[in-house]
Amino acid sequence: MMKRALIGAVLAGCIASPAFALEHEVVIDHVSGPIAADYTGAVTVETRQTGTVGVAGRPSTLRCEWTASLTVERTAKLGETVSSRRTLTSEDVASGSRPGWCETQTKAIDKLVEARRESFRGAMLAMVEQDRAALLAEADSSAAGNRG
Repeated sequence: MMKRALIGAVLAGCIASPAFALEHEVVIDHVSGPIAADYTGAVTVETRQTGTVGVAGRPSTLRCEWTASLTVERTAKLGETVSSRRTLTSEDVASGSRPGWCETQTKAIDKLVEARRESFRGAMLAMVEQDRAALLAEADSSAAGNRG
């Protein structure tokens, strides 16, 4: 029976949970007209249970290891006719470990992730900057297709 409880706790801890969302808007000047891009970022926290429960008189080695990743959805419009979507992902923007069972550490982990909100915002802005070249290439391609 104890083994089933342990397996259930491990599985429950491994499920990813969303922590918070981020938003950013960019307008880029282009020869074909302004490109309006909306970015929506979502932080996802995944946990993994490690260690074992200590037997009587021995310390427990239970730990909840967590990793927070950032996924950014981009929607862009060039004029009235062209729109594009793209998904950008950054794994392991933040990570850490807490003692005990993952299911009892959820609130504490969420607070740790929330405290690193500026790190996630910085990671999102870096992804937006990296996406700029792809966005301009899509606009150039669309403009070239409209000429011929």
